[in-house]
Amino acid sequence: MGFVRFFRRSMNTPPPETPVAAPRPADTSSPFQGVLHFGEDEDNFVLLRARRLLRLGRVNFEHLLESEPLPDPEVTAVIPARNEEATVGDVVRECLHYAGRVIVVEGGSTDRTARVAAKAGALVIRDQGLGKGAALRLAVAQVETPICVFVDADGSHDPIDIPLLAAPIKSGQADHVTGSRLLGGSDELHGGGDEFLRLAGSAFITSMINWRFGTRLSDSQNGFRAIRTEVFRRLDLRSRHTTIEMEMIMATLVAGARITEVPTHERPRAAGYSKISLSRPGTWLSYGWRLAEGLCRQKNNPPRPA
Repeated sequence: MGFVRFFRRSMNTPPPETPVAAPRPADTSSPFQGVLHFGEDEDNFVLLRARRLLRLGRVNFEHLLESEPLPDPEVTAVIPARNEEATVGDVVRECLHYAGRVIVVEGGSTDRTARVAAKAGALVIRDQGLGKGAALRLAVAQVETPICVFVDADGSHDPIDIPLLAAPIKSGQADHVTGSRLLGGSDELHGGGDEFLRLAGSAFITSMINWRFGTRLSDSQNGFRAIRTEVFRRLDLRSRHTTIEMEMIMATLVAGARITEVPTHERPRAAGYSKISLSRPGTWLSYGWRLAEGLCRQKNNPPRPA
């Protein structure tokens, strides 16, 4: 969790009464500097909750000072990216703290996205810019680990949550784990007309999925998620674009696989621009068609993976 990093950092600072030179301004060039970005008071946000956990006995100082786990050799982080040179390097480097391998699918960028990603340590696969769904299918064909985690390249997903997403799969409790922005909060779903449409559309789609499949999911549209590699491969996914997120959830439920959620926080895009345009009628038609198709699929219950 974010407060672990904060405590490790704070344990290395001199006590308040010790005269020290004025600290340098923090380097904000990376979207992952410091702890999770909840705003200017993020340190207090984390400290107050960490103190409560200490008071309740949920954690102790030994927990806070434990070294972070090594990159998980059972996890591959998959990052679709198009014209994201400003952020993709930081995203790749941060993912490598938690995932044994990182694959970036570069979708016809006109900037240095591929070069920056490769320099940061990712395996770069090029596609023809056919869309996010096509990119994910292309990448998973190259995955050799039992778990895939999908991460956006724009800095809105914090890779520190990768172990949180993978944990229910590793413990045998789930086959597909989505990061919920309704549980963990979002800086991108509130404040303006476009944000309102995104939130309303997401809530409608999620409610229809819950109604059809008898689930209680809170967020069906977040791209930050983990899934068993073999489960992804047998879902027969067809979406070429961002509709892949809800199709993946509905196909998982149709296949009789287990799905759950964990809270993850979504930050604002760190640079660049969104590739989703809500002003295009085709966007709404695409989402409507994919939703209707998924809702009409018949659920089956094949044997669960061991």
